[in-house]
Parts: sequence; C-alpha cells; structure tokens
Amino acid sequence: MLPSTPFYKLIPISRRLRLAGMLALLLTTLLTPTASAALVNQKISATMPALGDVVSALISPDGQYVVYSADQDLDEVFELYSAKLDGSAAPVKLNSPLAGGKDVVNFQISPDSSRVVYLADQDTNNKLELYSVPLGGGANVKLNGTLATGGDVEEFSWRISADSSRVVYLADQDTNDVIELYGVPLGGGSVVKLNISLVSGGNVTGFQISPNSSRVVYLADRLTDEVYELHSVPIGGGITNKLNATPVSGGDVLDFQISPDSSRVVILGDLLADEVFELESVLLQGGSPVKISGTLVTGGDVIQFQISPDSSRVVYQADQDTDGVNELYSVLLGGGSLVKLNSTLVSGGVVYYGAFLISPDSSRVVYNADQDTDNVSELYSVPLAGGSSVKLNGPFDNTRDVYSNFQISPDSSRVVYRADQDTDNLEEFYSVPLGGGSFVKLNGPLVSGGHVLSIFQISPDSGRMIYLADQETDEVFELYSVPLTGGNVDKLNPPLVEGGNVSTDIHISPDSSQVVYLADQETDEVFELFVTAGTTSAPSTEPIYLPLIVRQ
Repeated sequence: MLPSTPFYKLIPISRRLRLAGMLALLLTTLLTPTASAALVNQKISATMPALGDVVSALISPDGQYVVYSADQDLDEVFELYSAKLDGSAAPVKLNSPLAGGKDVVNFQISPDSSRVVYLADQDTNNKLELYSVPLGGGANVKLNGTLATGGDVEEFSWRISADSSRVVYLADQDTNDVIELYGVPLGGGSVVKLNISLVSGGNVTGFQISPNSSRVVYLADRLTDEVYELHSVPIGGGITNKLNATPVSGGDVLDFQISPDSSRVVILGDLLADEVFELESVLLQGGSPVKISGTLVTGGDVIQFQISPDSSRVVYQADQDTDGVNELYSVLLGGGSLVKLNSTLVSGGVVYYGAFLISPDSSRVVYNADQDTDNVSELYSVPLAGGSSVKLNGPFDNTRDVYSNFQISPDSSRVVYRADQDTDNLEEFYSVPLGGGSFVKLNGPLVSGGHVLSIFQISPDSGRMIYLADQETDEVFELYSVPLTGGNVDKLNPPLVEGGNVSTDIHISPDSSQVVYLADQETDEVFELFVTAGTTSAPSTEPIYLPLIVRQ
C-alpha cells in the first residue's frame, strides 16, 4: 500500500537539500559540453630510412586501417603498406617486392574495406598494371589481362564499384594505343571487355560506374573518329546502348553525370547545334534524351552542372539570358520546371565558374558571386527549387572577398568559408548556418605573417573542422581542430622538429574520432604518418531524465 504522504516528504530536509545540490551538480556536469579529450598522438608508419618519405595515405571506410605509399625500404622505390589505425600492429607491405625503378603509382580501398587495388609496374618496369590484395595483407593478384606490347592500364582511369564487386579500367590491353574499357572481379578472375568495337582511331576516353553498381556509362568516339558519344553497358558485360541522339555535324558529348539514384544520365554537349552546349537527360539504360536546360541567348552555353543528392533536380551554370554573364539555374532531373537561382546581378557581376554546391540534404544551393558589388566575391544561399537568396558572409568593403573553396557540413547545418573578412588580404575561416544567420570565426589568432591554408576538412559527424595554418609561428604549418560552431582551438600535432611542417595530406576517420596526417614531425624533411585521437568528435550533451527516484 502506498503511503498517503508524498514519498519525498519522508526524506529529512537536510538530506533533501544535499540531494538537490548533488542533482544540480550532476545536471551541470551532464548538460555542459565536455572538454576535448586529452591528445593522444602516435606514429603509425614504420621508421623511414634516410631520405625516405610517406607520400600519400587513405583511411579504410571501416576506420580500421590506414594504407600508405612510401619509399620505406629503398629510397625512391615507392611501395604500399597497411597499418592498423590504432597502431596496434607493425605496418605490412601489400605489394610484391619491387626492383629498382619500379613503383606503386596509386591505389584505392574498396568501399567494403576488404581489399586494396593498386597500379604499379610490379612485374615489368614501366608497364603499369592493376593488382588487388587483402587490406590487412596477403597474396596479391593481377587484375588486368595480358597487355599488348607497349600497352598499359591508364594511370587515373580505373574505379572500384560501390558494391565492391568489380573493378573497371581503361587500358590499351588488346592493341597498343587503342584505349578500351574492361571489367574484372575485385578479387581477380575473368576480364570482360565492356565497349563494343571502335572505329579506326577511336578510343574510350572516360567512364562512370552507376551508384547502384549495375551499369557503366562510357564516352568514346566509337562510330566516327573524333566524334565523342555516350554509351551504357551492364557492368558485367552485355548489350551496349547509345545514350545520346546522333549529334549535328561537329557536335560531341563534352561531359556527363549519373544521378545518385542511378535512374538517369545528364549529358552536356553541343549535340543539337555545333558549339552551343546544352543539357540533356536520358534514362541510364537508354531511351529518348530530353533537353532540360533553358533556351540560350545567342552565344550562350551551359558550362557546369551538378545533380542534387536526392536526384530531384539539376543545378547548372550558364550565360543563358545574357551572353558572357554566367548565372545559376535549377531544373527537374527529367526536365520541366526551370528557375533562376541567383538574385539580380549588379552590372558586371557573375556567378563564379564552378563555385556552387548543393547541400547534402538537397535543400539549398550555396554559390559564390559578385552579385551585389562588381568584383567583390561574396557567398549566398538559396533554396534548391528557387526562392530568395541570402548572403552568408559578414559585411565588408570592396577590397574583401570570399574564396571559392567553401564547404557544406555533411548534416547540412552549416557552411565553412575562407575570406579576408576582418582584415584585408588576411584569409581566415568562418562558419555560418546554411540558411543564413550569425557567423563565427573558426581559426585562432594568427601570428604576424601567419595565414590559413586553403586545405580544410569537416568531420563526418559535422562536429568539428580541421585546418592547416602557420598560426603560432610564421611559416611553420601545423594542424588544428575547432568546433564547427566556434570555440576552443586544439592543435593536433605535438611540437615539430626545427624546420618541420604538417603536409596537406590530412584525413579524418569515418567515426570522426581520429585524424591522420603526414608531417616531418620528428626529422626535418622526412615525412611520416601520424594519428591523433581525442579532439575530433563533437562535444557530447547527455540528457538526464526526471524525476529522480530515491529508494530506501
């Protein structure tokens, strides 16, 4: 039976006061953002020989490993190594032994973190081929077929499918100097040529794998030499469909993108009128293309475009209304409703070339333009489907500018931009809500002569930003972390050796808890791989639920 008197009144008043004080302290502790965890910094590459360096690194998508390229065993022989991100095991060499003059040229980690694919002249000097190896080390296997005499896999023209099942690459595999398209299982196996026969002089010049890993879209002068058209083929091989209609004389496909939902392909080309570049949209597997860009003024062209992450709309840049005045437009992916995004431009104003981003949640577009004052670059945000634009940067005079390397946070909450907003010719970092509002400076005070570099990254959890600056000592570039909403700045590297700097090769782990970077931290001019943990996660705020129950 419950007592008739409220239970808390059965507790002596002195004890109730003590409990209230303890509760207040607990609430203060739990509702106050925690201070950054203590820095933990360690080297995860092996000891470098004299003149040896780590030159590049990638964190695996699962956050367990770092793969890096270095001349770790022999100077100027660049090989591939895998190291545990937590430093719990010695690095493992991934490639087979390389003799002098051979190198690993580049590499990628599969999205499922199972394997590493790399390009190297591993078997024959100066003959670039593709290899696949387990992420943690093991036997590697050659992926490409036997190459024609003089043939190579193209250096930057290979990709792993999003489902980690296959590798697609360009090579002059069958005939020297005839570049064709091939696919192979990620772990090795039968190679399939994906393109159909090419006209004499023809080549495949580029490709994309659809996000759902079902098809490959490729650009080739397949039917007529030097007339580039677009084709779609199943990723495992099969019937090829041409995506564009027959171009006018002199016309070509210039560029293309596959929508994130893998439904359609957007094509940029002068297919309807020579030297008049417009946008068309077509189904991924083929069909009738639909023109989606608006009517162009004489001399006008579409010059850039992006598809929204939700695949609803295409944002493009064109001098559509006035020749030589680039503006920003938004249209449905399949064609239809078309709106201009930027506000009326001042005389002489333009939206700067390629300087626009669609937010990850597809709600807004951020763009860089001298919209209000000629030759004064500022930052604006506008709804994706059109509406009123808002200026994001703070007020400044006509000697200041916002630079074009701005970023939107992964959660679409904020925009980070670089500008000489407070001091002319002194570039600093600022953060502002995506839809506009109060901005905050992110970097710490800069020493005389100091400045921030253009390289920065926002953490995957949108909690913090890392950046490089000679913030404390002029010409000594170090790595810093700061909350995206502003606050205390943490230096991520320990004191550097005399002459040391942190390289621009910086990476945040997928869980936002660690930062990997290259630096000549311990020995001048010897770049090694380091990881710092403890300052990249967003401050945590844990709720406490009332009432507090006191039991006897």
